[in-house]
Amino acid sequence: MRLRALALVLALAASHADAAPPGLPPQQWLLEEVKALSAPDTEGRASGTQGADRAAAHITAVFQQAGLRPGGDAGQYLQPFQVATGIRLGTRNSLAVVAPAPRTLALGREFTPLAVSANGAAESNLVFAGYGITAPDLGYDDYAGLDVRDKIVLVLSREPRSQDPASPFRRPEAYHYSERSHKIINARQHGARGILLVEHPAAEKERLPHLGGISQPWGILAAFVTRAVADSLLAPAGKRIADVAAAIDQAMAPRSVAVAGTRLGLEVNLTRERGTAANVVGILPGTAPPLREQAIVVGAHYDHLGRGGEGSLAPDLLGAIHPGADDNASGTAGVMALARAFAAAGGTPRTLVFVAFAGEEMGLLGSAHHVAHPAYPLDRTALMVNLDMVGRLREGKLYVAGVDSGTGLRALVADAARGLPLDLQLQGDPHSPSDHTSFYAARRPVLFLTTGAHADYHRPSDTWDKIDSAGLETVATFAARVIGEVAAAPIAPAYVKIEAPPARGSRASGYGPYLGVIPEFGESAQPGVKINGIRPGSPAEQAGVRAGDVIVKLGSVTVKTLNDLTFALRGQRPGDRVELWLLRDGAQQRVEAVLQSTAPTRSSPPISPAAR
Repeated sequence: MRLRALALVLALAASHADAAPPGLPPQQWLLEEVKALSAPDTEGRASGTQGADRAAAHITAVFQQAGLRPGGDAGQYLQPFQVATGIRLGTRNSLAVVAPAPRTLALGREFTPLAVSANGAAESNLVFAGYGITAPDLGYDDYAGLDVRDKIVLVLSREPRSQDPASPFRRPEAYHYSERSHKIINARQHGARGILLVEHPAAEKERLPHLGGISQPWGILAAFVTRAVADSLLAPAGKRIADVAAAIDQAMAPRSVAVAGTRLGLEVNLTRERGTAANVVGILPGTAPPLREQAIVVGAHYDHLGRGGEGSLAPDLLGAIHPGADDNASGTAGVMALARAFAAAGGTPRTLVFVAFAGEEMGLLGSAHHVAHPAYPLDRTALMVNLDMVGRLREGKLYVAGVDSGTGLRALVADAARGLPLDLQLQGDPHSPSDHTSFYAARRPVLFLTTGAHADYHRPSDTWDKIDSAGLETVATFAARVIGEVAAAPIAPAYVKIEAPPARGSRASGYGPYLGVIPEFGESAQPGVKINGIRPGSPAEQAGVRAGDVIVKLGSVTVKTLNDLTFALRGQRPGDRVELWLLRDGAQQRVEAVLQSTAPTRSSPPISPAAR
């Protein structure tokens, strides 16, 4: 058995100039698999859809043909779990002017509820709150001196002087003030019952947003109205949207006002739909006792964005299929190729678990589910290798994160690239927004392979014809070497708790100061943000926050969703001492954390955390 494993490792160490390693499918096979997964009939592989089911069936067939044992539920390859699949209008959705001149607005033509709206009804007076921004670091607050408690607020999209490059709101750390999430959560935090958003007059096209996405409700009634409706609502105050926007921009100061006499009734009723997604799991049993009692997980997410919507960077192309050829048909093709190669070679001393994850684009749902229900015991998992976006190798740059998450991994990874046309970009820190993070949070060593983001990321233009099949083969060869080496090593890598304090003196980014929690993504049955893990040496760890805690309040902000936690952190500065309220074992606990600043490392994979 050892001779067979040694032969495999030696074969995998061959130069890229030679033929592909024995058993590793050629680059044309890899490209055909990318084409199959990103074909029109998979419809962008959104989790919980028929298109994703077709992709899962294809992956299942490849695993089965390779001779892998089923590793899913009930002796099958599939490991199903529930996901949110969409949202639709319920039975009662209305917006009416109660006073001064009663009338009912047309649903879908004059207004539409937003997907993040809570369900319920409110009747209240109207307050115009400008851009709906509170930015203490910029000395700007549309709510200053304004009482909006139990009111319905009307706010503009964008931010003051949005076309002016010199505007303070154009600074990278201030971009978030223009985001819809800031405006809605800010209104809620100021006590508003409801919020109406209207498109800025400078927008070339005016359209009501499509009702879509999978967001949890944000604890406030929320809808979008046309500019004509907004003008009619402001008429009793003698104002028009275009004029008041120009006045704010010119003075760079709020022009908020309570609209005396205008009273509205808003009711929202949305139905959040659910469906079933599934990881695809295949197991190649180890060949050598006692090493076969340990496993290496080799994974990639096969889901993508379907027909756009939430997460798409092409909002004007809603309904268009987002093929996701690189993200992440490329990584999935790599995993299937590795499964075939190692199975054809007769296996390795350690057991190999191959997983195609669903739900990654929803927030690492598939990997989180697998970690909670592993096909192989986590305490006997030696390593997790994650391939995510590995189909655009440019200038040979392959980003490998997590090389310090396990003993010996950095040297092993560097050695595995010998003879290959690769320029490795190594990062010790394993934390990045992809499925390996679920495993590192469970104290497992991990490696994350990616060729990085590009202009087609999360757009319909991420198509199979742009895949570098030779580069994908190179990445698969490199991954095979790493896996083969770890699979045969007498001693497995040991988990390393990485002390990664943030850089001192760095300015807080647009994502807020550093707390150091790893949230559990996706929907939750209860309000709050459940913590999946804590970064070593972080403010959260020093404050005594633990994995499993649920953050329900940070400072003055009630935390219902992950968006609330982001909003709360963005309202703080490095060095601030903040109060955290946690749910732990059914009881509330209060702790204090001193927030820090953070800065990205130079070797970080170029994937935007805002886009993931």
